[in-house]
Amino acid sequence: MKVLLIDDHPLFGFGFAQALSQGASGIEVLTAPTIQDGLVQAAAQPDLDIVLIDYRLGDTDGLAGLRHFGDRFPLVARVLISGDEDPVLAQRARAAGASGFLGKSSSLQGLLAALQRVADGEAVFDNDTRRATAGAGPTARQMEVLALLAQGQPNKRIALELGIAERTVKLHVTALLETLGARNRTHLLVRAREQGLL
Repeated sequence: MKVLLIDDHPLFGFGFAQALSQGASGIEVLTAPTIQDGLVQAAAQPDLDIVLIDYRLGDTDGLAGLRHFGDRFPLVARVLISGDEDPVLAQRARAAGASGFLGKSSSLQGLLAALQRVADGEAVFDNDTRRATAGAGPTARQMEVLALLAQGQPNKRIALELGIAERTVKLHVTALLETLGARNRTHLLVRAREQGLL
């Protein structure tokens, strides 16, 4: 399965792509920072199966990206991923031609399972991917927090960047420490690099 991830946070995009690639055999994940760059990459990948588009993009939003890809590459499945897991947004994604809508609270194993279902021709708009899975590793949202931690950003700045509460950032950091078996933030970054997440 070949997946193109479009996300305008390069560090997160790289780490998330690495985590997906290591989470299952037979998956190749390419990355692009913008819809335009993604369209160029897709044109050079005739065997592309899925384009995974983040809802929050600097130059546009993921819904517009879904439509652009639908116009240019109608045979490539399109999936929107977002930290805003609003059912209305899922409906808008479906209306824009998405084959799936995935929330960033999903475990990596849940995301991989959902992507496989999409690759198999199914539509995935349910909450199956949110079920916690033992040993699943960081969630997509936690990967975003991790990427910003690696840039040296404090909790307040991370909260502002991701549009979430500061206490939520603290919860994500605590979960990351537990998931990666780290003692503190510095050790967390070391462990993340050891596991190929950064």
